[in-house]
Amino acid sequence: MKKILYILDTFETGGAEKSLLDIAIQNKAVETVFVTLYKGNQLAEAAQQAGIKVISLNRPEKYAFGKIAQLLKPIIQEEKPDLIHATLFRADIVSRKVKRYFKIPLVSSLVNNSYIEERYQQLSLLGKLKLNCIQRYDALTAKKVDHFISNSQTIKQSNAKALSLPLEKIKVIFRGRDLSKFLSLSQEQLSTTKKELNIIENQVTLLNVSRLLERKGQLDLLQAMKSIVITHPNVKLYIAGEGFYRSVLENYIQENNLQSHVELLGNRNDIPYLLQLADVFVFPTHYEGLPGALIEAMMAEKTIVCTAIPENKECVSAQEAVFFKKGDVSNLVTTLQEVINQPHHFSALGKNARIAAIEKFSIAKVVEQYNTLYTSIIQKHTQ
Repeated sequence: MKKILYILDTFETGGAEKSLLDIAIQNKAVETVFVTLYKGNQLAEAAQQAGIKVISLNRPEKYAFGKIAQLLKPIIQEEKPDLIHATLFRADIVSRKVKRYFKIPLVSSLVNNSYIEERYQQLSLLGKLKLNCIQRYDALTAKKVDHFISNSQTIKQSNAKALSLPLEKIKVIFRGRDLSKFLSLSQEQLSTTKKELNIIENQVTLLNVSRLLERKGQLDLLQAMKSIVITHPNVKLYIAGEGFYRSVLENYIQENNLQSHVELLGNRNDIPYLLQLADVFVFPTHYEGLPGALIEAMMAEKTIVCTAIPENKECVSAQEAVFFKKGDVSNLVTTLQEVINQPHHFSALGKNARIAAIEKFSIAKVVEQYNTLYTSIIQKHTQ
């Protein structure tokens, strides 16, 4: 049995981390080991309960790539993997640094639109210079990677251009999700969660699941809520996720007296239950990789309101979601009001979304694609 060593920045509840964990749990054809480099291991327990080995360096530094690469070397020597698969920027750089010590193929995930023009436009001059340095360093070290797995066509094209990658070195494999997680829910836990969230009768529940970052568009959503609650005082928004943007969102909530209409839940490990309790899933993101949270909402058969960006449109069409213009708060307000006022008119979209999700994002299909690619890379490397 081949051994795959996954290297991650952390094991927090981000889309990339959750996706790889789902794949590892379902993949019985290989032996899996996770190595996490920095502090943050919320998903480690779930992996260990599934019988997957997790090694956590738990480093407090923000970067320290060279130092952490030296700590990683003996782990690779001990584990002797057939293939190393790194995901997210810091793990990518550390893995590329240690590659020269081992004749082991290295795969890297492309999961973000990290270097698009919009991101540069949002930065100060110093921020632009820093991001450009990071992009150049990423492109330079990317030459050490044997193959890339992109989670969408959009991300493949974007990163190939930004990092000067040959298209033939990039394989697109969508993120997978396990449908059973959204079907076999405990009624007792559902009731407990409903009480915890204080969901009352006749409440219209909106849900956003995402890291708290400027590019995720949550401030757009809060600005929309300011208008919506005037005409729809029974609407409440829950945002599940954590991130650097929390203080900005908290300040806006307080300054605009939205405390009774918006709740920041932090990181959660019960997303299927939150989705079950939600009436509408709202995804106002400005740019993405392939949005795992959106795929989960599809699996949960939710009415989806999301930005009309290419990354989202790879997941859902107009038959499966309601689109609004990215960054357009007034358009978001109008769209949400339509969905809130006519829930039955839009309910078929959720059913269509689940059908599409099963077809495109079945975890079994994704695992098979990963194994086929891993086998091909390992065979080429040993020839």
